[in-house]
Amino acid sequence: MHQDRFYIPYTPTVHEIWIDGKEAHHILHVKRAKLGSKITLFDGKGIEYHANITEILDDKLKVFIEQTRKVDRESSVDIAIAFSIPKGKHSVFLIQKCAELGIKTLIPLHCERSIVDIRHKSTEKTEKWNKVVIEASKQCKRNYLTKIEDVMSFDGLMKTVCDYDLSLIACTDTHTKALKGVLSEHPSARKIICLIGPEGGFTRSEIEMAEKSGCIPVSIGHSVLRIETAVVAISAMLLYAYSD
Repeated sequence: MHQDRFYIPYTPTVHEIWIDGKEAHHILHVKRAKLGSKITLFDGKGIEYHANITEILDDKLKVFIEQTRKVDRESSVDIAIAFSIPKGKHSVFLIQKCAELGIKTLIPLHCERSIVDIRHKSTEKTEKWNKVVIEASKQCKRNYLTKIEDVMSFDGLMKTVCDYDLSLIACTDTHTKALKGVLSEHPSARKIICLIGPEGGFTRSEIEMAEKSGCIPVSIGHSVLRIETAVVAISAMLLYAYSD
């Protein structure tokens, strides 16, 4: 039987816990749960808790945890996407879909041609995006949360790409290889990063810097895609290629 899922930002150490704040409001006033209602909680670290509601006050509720179990629905491949931030609400769509797909890490990236600059309010944006991740994880039954890093400069990111089995940079240059062919040449990769640039693309100097750092330029077609479209498309392709 389907049970509504709710997030708790900690790992319970006792069987009875109180839930308040936004999640309590969601449980009581959106889902209209009652005394005795059964719900599922998750802590974002892979643990799922089956519980029932034992007490309700105006703005909080107590639940009794009947069962605790580790449930891992994650892909076997660890994918990080570094992306130039799109304008408006497109970033929310990007975060939501990557969380649903199971991307492990998202890295907002400031490039030479980036239009949106959040470096002065990175913490504020990250908090907002983390809420999007939580809601997406509740809906798609993930028990882990996609991690959103603070915004990074292109130069700063280049210092980390050597930590991955496979580092990719999406672009449409003439010497760019098709993503499908590159993936077939790296069948054992388990930790992957892919860089997605702004609407105007990466500059020549950025691409050269990335190549010197070990990134492979790749293309997924001849069309010039929006940032959020490219991110979701490449994320899905990588998961399909490497998931067991």
